[in-house]
Amino acid sequence: MKNVLIFIVATAVAGTSGYALQRYLASDTDTHSVPVTEIASPIIGKTRPEFAMMDIEGNIRNIKDWDGQIVLLNFWATWCPPCLEEIPGFIEIQQELGNRGFQIIGVAVDNEENVREFASEMAMNYPILAGEMEAIELSQRYGNTIGGLPFSAIIDKNGKVTHTIMGELTKDRLISILEQLGLAV
Repeated sequence: MKNVLIFIVATAVAGTSGYALQRYLASDTDTHSVPVTEIASPIIGKTRPEFAMMDIEGNIRNIKDWDGQIVLLNFWATWCPPCLEEIPGFIEIQQELGNRGFQIIGVAVDNEENVREFASEMAMNYPILAGEMEAIELSQRYGNTIGGLPFSAIIDKNGKVTHTIMGELTKDRLISILEQLGLAV
């Protein structure tokens, strides 16, 4: 437990520092965007790893529940500023495209109680899974080798991982990726 707490604090400090640096470096050109880094991960092009986790409603959810859909698997935390920046856009996209073969799944690397409260306040309209070490290990299985947040993996309708993204994923960038995957936006 002590190691988990140290990891969480270190990740929060690193994430916040990285976010601040990105904002500072971007301030000369565009103060409203943070660069997204697509990771050339060995998982890209491979079948998504199987998993099942409990959601914040107390239900076990399996990645297979969303077979046949394009899935954005987003790893985030309530204490991560760039994570919180991308959530409103995700809520909008889920509302717009949720009935057209697209599903966002949030995987919180955080305390379940904090996540439940935050999700309620934000009226998050997509499934939220919560776990601490379990979520960290899952993000690693999806290609997050440095353990940073936010981290996103996009899975196509055939269950193949097509993109892994470190950093804030903007609504415009996500829409561009979805169009590349054949979802008419």
